[in-house]
Amino acid sequence: MKKYILPNLILFTAVFANPYLNINSDDIFIYDNIQASKESKENILSIRPLPYFYIFSGNERLKYFSNYIEKPENYIKPVNNIDISVFNTNADYLLLEGKSGLSLRKGLNVISTEDGQISYQDKFVGYYQFRQIINKDQKEGQVLRAYAKFLAGKFSIEIGKDNVNWGQGEYGLLLSNNAYPFPMVKVQTEEPLDFYGKWSFAILNGWLQEERKDVSYPKILGIRGIYKPASFFEVGLTKTTMYGGSGRPEYKSFKDYWKLITSSEDNVPGSRYDNDSYGSYDIALYLPLKWFDIFKIYYEEAGTDVQAVWQKEDRKLSGRFPFIFGLLSRSYNTGVFISKGKDIFRFEYVKTADNFYIHHYYYYEGYSYKGYSLGYPYGRDVHSLFFKYIHWIDNQNWIDFKMSVFKQPWKENVDIKSSNYYASLEYGKILNKNIQIKPFIRYDYKKGIDKNTLPTQFSIENKKENYLTVGLALNLRF
Repeated sequence: MKKYILPNLILFTAVFANPYLNINSDDIFIYDNIQASKESKENILSIRPLPYFYIFSGNERLKYFSNYIEKPENYIKPVNNIDISVFNTNADYLLLEGKSGLSLRKGLNVISTEDGQISYQDKFVGYYQFRQIINKDQKEGQVLRAYAKFLAGKFSIEIGKDNVNWGQGEYGLLLSNNAYPFPMVKVQTEEPLDFYGKWSFAILNGWLQEERKDVSYPKILGIRGIYKPASFFEVGLTKTTMYGGSGRPEYKSFKDYWKLITSSEDNVPGSRYDNDSYGSYDIALYLPLKWFDIFKIYYEEAGTDVQAVWQKEDRKLSGRFPFIFGLLSRSYNTGVFISKGKDIFRFEYVKTADNFYIHHYYYYEGYSYKGYSLGYPYGRDVHSLFFKYIHWIDNQNWIDFKMSVFKQPWKENVDIKSSNYYASLEYGKILNKNIQIKPFIRYDYKKGIDKNTLPTQFSIENKKENYLTVGLALNLRF
């Protein structure tokens, strides 16, 4: 491995990464292969991003994707990856789900990203990722991610710009990798804590930096905790609150944030703590079937509001045994994840309520950022079926097939509703340790065209359209 020695610093030119660097939450293919490993049931993987060392608890094939230094050193790596993707589509607007706030426009689209990293032993890692988008409507450069991550034992504090994907499914209901990254401060367990089982948690506070029709510059508070008492079972709880912003109360004291966390005065008319909160619980069960490496069944239920004994407006319900709390305006995600040898499958069903992701203060853009849902990609009032199949042809070639159907709005009384179907196929080839190529094709059929691209609003025209998208991605690793 070639290296240059500077005072107390090493500048590498080989392919590698600090083991505590985040695997970006939109690297879905890598996370699928980590979950496909037989050892994955021993880990907690539903708080993403995860650090790089999880790659080597995953599928052996992932060694072709990333190498890391087992003992972190001091280094600066100005360029780590360069990705260049070219797409051509006849769709006026096409969402690329789970891609950190990315959509295509009609005609040619060129998208490139570059990233780099800085490391100081096992105490600090810094990361930055730039993205450029060129199409008929956009010619812009973005600082997509930039964070400093400080490490102490099994804990980390991350300060900067990033996104997360929380939950067992392809996309989190409350926070997902579909969201454009936002400024945040986050505390997270890098490895589970051991106490009568395994525990992991994350807490973040984020700032949504945009002008909006409802409330500009809101904030978001998110908490997730997971308990895994045995390798075959885990249970998780997630809570998020959109709060603050222009014209809304500011919170500074511990008492303020405690009320935010507990939502003790959510939906109390006139209360300065009446915000837009969401809660969910999820359960994952790993079945010990000898025919499969992994057979995981999962279920998540979320609500836009909670009835709870600690909430001011619900205390009259506390006498209804065994009432503690209940979710209102419920949404669901249930599915199965299966792996066997060279094959990975996921099948899931998602339903979001008609008033999910909107609130009487945050009523228009609602639970979104820069036009993209913070949670499930398609937003509110949707029923969706999703199927994924990954097959490794050999250790350097694979195919990734996806298919989905979703209808929206499902419940809301509108004259025209939208039915959407798509299928996509990507072929991946590793040419050598530094170069990968990925041709891509996708077909969409839409009956009822939603001209409003916000995930919280509908403007559906009575039309039928067929869309074809083709693309080619080149990844260079340094």
